Amino acid sequence: MNKKVPVPIPLDRWFNDVKKIEELRTILDSEAFQTATAILKEIAGPTNSTVSADANANNNRFAWYAGYRDAFNDLYKLTKFKNNEPAYQPEEWTHIQTPQ
Repeated sequence: MNKKVPVPIPLDRWFNDVKKIEELRTILDSEAFQTATAILKEIAGPTNSTVSADANANNNRFAWYAGYRDAFNDLYKLTKFKNNEPAYQPEEWTHIQTPQ
């Protein structure tokens, strides 16, 4: 059973498809998804029984948990339209005047 792995969609193409963004926003705003997300985050979160004396095990668990939470947060980021404005760069040298 060879499963074809899809090629990742470039972010620019994702943000150009308004229909997909709206559809994802509808899914993420649904009460069922929000409840499921809250339950999964609560189950995966650290508790007194999961924190051990082994610092390495704790570090691995916390790193995994942070990535787990980031995945849900990244889904929400995909529902925000990208701003096409260039990033603001301050003019640091405006105090220097050029001689004329």
